[in-house]
Amino acid sequence: MDSRPIGVFDSGVGGLTVLKRLVEVLPGEDYIYFGDTKRVPYGDRSEEEIKKFAKQILNFMREQKVKAVVIACNTTCAVINKSEYDVVLFDVLKAGAESAALYTINKKIGAIATTRTVESKSYEKNIKIIDKNIEVYQKACPEFVPLIEKGLYNSPIAYETANKCLKELKEKDIDTLVLGCTHYPLMASVIEEIMGENVKIVDPAIKLAYDVKDYLLKKDLLNPQIRGKAEFFVSGDKDNFIKTAEMLLGEKIENVLHVDIEKY
Repeated sequence: MDSRPIGVFDSGVGGLTVLKRLVEVLPGEDYIYFGDTKRVPYGDRSEEEIKKFAKQILNFMREQKVKAVVIACNTTCAVINKSEYDVVLFDVLKAGAESAALYTINKKIGAIATTRTVESKSYEKNIKIIDKNIEVYQKACPEFVPLIEKGLYNSPIAYETANKCLKELKEKDIDTLVLGCTHYPLMASVIEEIMGENVKIVDPAIKLAYDVKDYLLKKDLLNPQIRGKAEFFVSGDKDNFIKTAEMLLGEKIENVLHVDIEKY
């Protein structure tokens, strides 16, 4: 048994989709959530910047005495070397690749992500480790994150933007589409409508939550309480964050604390 919290971080509000899945699967845990709302989006940042940001955030998480950290940011997962850190890290990108490989029948998978994640070819590499015969078609959708951060994920402009971005993938006969950025599940209903019922939409956070649970069970690190709590920290704007968090988690978010992340 271990009552220390689990850390979850993302470039902004997107990682809340991962936190939601974690709370569903592990309701007794306490969580520390950090959204880097000052420096979002990460998708067009250089590798050096992303590595620096990850180091700062993980230093912050150590200060919070977390027992494990969930990297709820595909761009960060695609760039950093997890073995360089002395913290137990869970990787949303790896979970997404494994889920997609499991679901596909015709062995044609699409992956939508940020520019940096697509350039890294991380989804393609991870899927082909599982099955080298799977064809992977990647597409950067950099316009999605700014829309979602502004709370416009279900608006006419979101539909128009998604339609344009997904056009290419619709022509590839894929049967599975990975949401390769944790912001994107907020646009899932729009994406599902555009792709049609024959394409399975994969939210990597589902498998990721069960991976965390399996680890905690194996290591006897589960929190014995019935219902845990979440604390929220951001580096920049709070307003859109609070609005999205309340909508997504279905509860009032009273306290979001500001962190000067650059001091870490």
